[in-house]
Amino acid sequence: MIIEYRVYTMKAGNLNKFYQAQIDRGFDGVMAPLMHESLIGYFTTISGPVEQVIHLYSFENLEEWRDRYNSIYSIDELQNYFYMVRPLIQAQENTFLLPAPISSASSLFNKEYCWKRGDKPLADLNNLTSLLIEQLTVSLLPGTLNKYWECYEEHALPCLTPLETNQFGSFYTLVGQLHKVYHVWYYDDMLDKERRINAVLMDPRWNVFLEKIQPLVVSREIKYMKPAPVKEMSPLFIIDND
Repeated sequence: MIIEYRVYTMKAGNLNKFYQAQIDRGFDGVMAPLMHESLIGYFTTISGPVEQVIHLYSFENLEEWRDRYNSIYSIDELQNYFYMVRPLIQAQENTFLLPAPISSASSLFNKEYCWKRGDKPLADLNNLTSLLIEQLTVSLLPGTLNKYWECYEEHALPCLTPLETNQFGSFYTLVGQLHKVYHVWYYDDMLDKERRINAVLMDPRWNVFLEKIQPLVVSREIKYMKPAPVKEMSPLFIIDND
């Protein structure tokens, strides 16, 4: 299994127009294989780059990814959609990720299991209107990825129990900037996030983990996001926008 991490940065003021273009295009018909079988979700940044949309998809391999997109880009009826939506976008980029080699660090996406539409949703956004997605990106020195995962399994996981029920997944790059790790969690809101993170920080084992990885790390960055406000684009969550 591979995860496509696709990023669209909008030109100023175009985010809502982009979402409306998705709704107008629809999610069935020729789009169904990608949107119903591969889509994990669309997310919008609330920190970092402004009006940036991250969408995640899962595929068996790069061949399936290529076939899914080729089947879309060659469809005449979608050309008007592409003609309309591309001028809204400032930049496009994508990265391919693999799940962490530690299943307990990525319970939704690992070698044994991959969350799919129809599986149990993570949360009901009708009740959690301030739900928050946190992405911690860790860039590592070349040749240190395996050591990082060893340290994470031995020293980080035992003190991350306050985040256990909020786990989205942990991944690392297959294509793109190498030696890069993505840890993703979700929270009811910012207060829930602070409460859980403070519990981790109070555990002395967390400082041991930080000391162990210090020689391996080039940089760490945090990005906050929220799920797209359209139910067809956020299958991980329950949304009632009928």
